[in-house]
Amino acid sequence: MFFFTKLAGALLKPLSLVVIALLVGLLMAALTRFRRSGLALMGVTTLSLALISWWPVSNSLMAPLEGGYPPLAVSTPAEPTEQMLPQDVAVIVVLGGGAVDDPSLPLSAQLSATSLQRLIEGIRLWRMRPDALLVTSGALPRGRSQAAIAADMAVALGVPRAQIRMLPAARNTDEEAAAYAEWVSTRDDNTAGLRQPLLVSSASHLPRAVAAFEHEGIEPRPAPTAYRAIPQRFARPGDFAPSADDLRTTEAAWHEYLGRVWARLR
Repeated sequence: MFFFTKLAGALLKPLSLVVIALLVGLLMAALTRFRRSGLALMGVTTLSLALISWWPVSNSLMAPLEGGYPPLAVSTPAEPTEQMLPQDVAVIVVLGGGAVDDPSLPLSAQLSATSLQRLIEGIRLWRMRPDALLVTSGALPRGRSQAAIAADMAVALGVPRAQIRMLPAARNTDEEAAAYAEWVSTRDDNTAGLRQPLLVSSASHLPRAVAAFEHEGIEPRPAPTAYRAIPQRFARPGDFAPSADDLRTTEAAWHEYLGRVWARLR
């Protein structure tokens, strides 16, 4: 089931759908009597690709997903440079967002941009509560897990190895939630602090992640990061043109919408 869900997700990506539609249009125009329909399909598909690669469209798709939870509020003591987390924070869980196990690359390059943003936010929060545990998660098809790569990166950035725990077998959000709940159940200090961790993930992904953890009996406190729908306006010539980065924002939003539909169907 895991393989087929990943395959379906890959085929239903916006860019995959665009390529399929262009191929269908090309075949219709070249090999059938529906030449005009094929050319029309190719034209509409090309226009659609341009639109979903343009920031007003990609931001409009992403913004509703990122509004589920506000940024984590932290108290500010006398020193304006210091921020503190609530006293009962015992665990900070950083969800995986993609990685590649390639020892020829530096650790920062082995983590995807999304994973790196999530990890940096987790470490930032951990520095406000250094007695808390930092939990990394995520599996890879071969080699070291995302969890291990993220843990090594956290150590390189100053987090003691003793303060890190890993969930290296979890392949998706549901498995991450189940793995964390199982880890909590095996600990002798199964306290409210462990059952109410800070949950760090992309702002668009957090509502689905929180629901998965709550399904496992965990009550996470959301800590969103990796925002993509950044407010902007037409200020430079490049703002009027499509871009690959905006297409990635559309794909990320589409992936999350599909994930929510799949979660409801199940």
